[in-house]
Amino acid sequence: MEENKYAEMSHSGDEIQEPRGDQQKRKDRWKKGIIDKINRTNLTKSVTMYNPQTKKTIKGEICIYRVPDKLRQVQEDAYHPRVVSIGPFHRDTHNLEAMKQYKWSYMVSLFQQSKDQEDTEASWRCLEACINVIYGLDEMIRQCYAEKINCTEDELAEIMLVDGCFILELFLRFDRSLNYMKLEDFEIDPVLKSPWMITALQHDLGLLENQIPFFILELLYDTIRPHVIKREPPKSVTSLALKFFPPMSQKSIEKEQVAAEFKHLLDLLHQFYYLPAAATGAHDLSIEFNDRASLISEIEHSSASPCSRELDDQETNKSSGFSSCASELLESGIELQVGSSTEDQLLEITFSEGVIRIPQVYIHETAPSVLCNLVVFEQCSISSTHGVTAFAFLMESLIRSTRDINLLTRKKIFRHNWIGSQEYSTEFRNTLKEVVTKNDSYFATLYKEVNDYRKSYQWSRLQVFLRVQYQRQRGILCTTYFSTTWKVISLLVAVTFLLLSAIQTYYTINPHH
Repeated sequence: MEENKYAEMSHSGDEIQEPRGDQQKRKDRWKKGIIDKINRTNLTKSVTMYNPQTKKTIKGEICIYRVPDKLRQVQEDAYHPRVVSIGPFHRDTHNLEAMKQYKWSYMVSLFQQSKDQEDTEASWRCLEACINVIYGLDEMIRQCYAEKINCTEDELAEIMLVDGCFILELFLRFDRSLNYMKLEDFEIDPVLKSPWMITALQHDLGLLENQIPFFILELLYDTIRPHVIKREPPKSVTSLALKFFPPMSQKSIEKEQVAAEFKHLLDLLHQFYYLPAAATGAHDLSIEFNDRASLISEIEHSSASPCSRELDDQETNKSSGFSSCASELLESGIELQVGSSTEDQLLEITFSEGVIRIPQVYIHETAPSVLCNLVVFEQCSISSTHGVTAFAFLMESLIRSTRDINLLTRKKIFRHNWIGSQEYSTEFRNTLKEVVTKNDSYFATLYKEVNDYRKSYQWSRLQVFLRVQYQRQRGILCTTYFSTTWKVISLLVAVTFLLLSAIQTYYTINPHH
C-alpha cells in the first residue's frame, strides 16, 4: 500500500516533503554560510594606527585599484609594468622575474651604507628595525588595495619590505646631487647606466596597479635614515620621489619638501602638480554609479574592483572642453599664453581680457601613461577632486591636429623633449572615450567666459583677429611665391614685366610726354 501511494504521488508530480528537522538543519547551514560571508566582507573605509616607534599616526584606506578592462584595452602599455613589479598585483608576472634579483641587491646595498662598511652588525640592526616597523601592519596594508590580496601575512610583509627598500635605494642613487654613490660604482650599475631602464622604471612606478602604500616608504625611510645613510639626504622621502620622476610643470621641488598625506607615489604626483578642488572651488567630476550604496561591498568583493563596471552611459560621457581647438580660438581673436609663474600648478588656467593663460606643460616619454593613470585613479577614487580628468578633457579639446600641437609649442605652453609628442594627445583622447563624467565641469566658468567673449565685439578681440589673419595671409603668400629660389625669380620677372607694361601703356596714352 505504501509503495503504491508514493508511486501515485510521484506520477502526479507532487514532491515528498522533507522532514521538518532536516529542513531546519539545511536552513541553519545556509544561514551560517551567509553570516560567514558577511563577516568576511570588510565595510571599513579606513584603518588608523599610531606607531610608537615613529610617533606618527598612519592611515590605511582604499587607494590602489585595478584598471578597468575597457580602459586597458585602449592602451595596454599605459597601465602595465615594463620591467619591475611593485606591490602584490603583478608579483607573478613572468616577464618581470628578471628584476627580482636587482630588488634584493638594492635592498642589501641600502642596509650596507653605514659609516663603517665592515660593520655587519649595523646592517643587521637596520634590517631588524625595518622588519619590526613593517611587520604587524597586515590589516592596514590590505585595506589600501581594492581587491583581496591572495598571499599570507608573511608574504605580504616581504613584498612591502623588499619593494620599499628597492624604491628608496633607487631614489637615493638616482639623485646625483646627494653623492650617494661613488662615480665608479655608478658607472657599473646596470640599472642607472641604461637610459631605457630609467625611463621604464619611471613609467612603472607611476602606474596605478604598481603601487605600495606611501606610509610604507615613510616608515622605512624614517627607520633607515639614521642607521645607514652616510651623507645628509632630505628629511622626507617626498622630495626624493619627486626628483626621480620627470617634471610635469615648472613647479620647483624644494630640498625639504613639506610632508603631506599621500596615498602612494601616483597620488604624490597628483597632489603636487594639481590643485585640490577645495582650493579652486571647482565642481566635482565623478563616476556615475547605479547604486551608490553598494559601492563599498563592490570594492571589497574578491572578484572585482570598483572600476570594473561597465562604462556605457553615453549621455554622461559627453566630453567637456572648448568647442573650438587652439588654432580656431586664435583665429577667432582669443590669445593663448603660457602662465608666467614658476609656481603654477597645472589647473591654474585663467581667462581675462581675451587671453587664456595655461601653465607650461612638460611632455616626456612617460607623460601619456602618467596622465592616463591619474585619470583612472580619479575615476576609481570616491573622494577625488577629478581635476586631472577635467584637465585632460580641456587639453583634448584644444588639440585636434598637429597644427594645434605646433601652436601650443610655439606659445611655449608645451615644452617637450620627446619626438612622439603627438601621442600625448592621441593616447589620452582614446582613454577619455571610456571615461564617464558629470555634465558640470571643473572649468565650467572658464568655458562660459571664453564662449561669451567669442560672441562679443571688443577691440582687443578684433586686434588679435586682424593680426592672425594678416599672419595667415602672409604665410600663404610666402608659401606660394617665396618657398623656392625659382619662385622668387619668377615673381620678380613677372613684377618687372608688369611695370614695363604699365609704363608702355602710360606713354601710349600720353605720347606728348
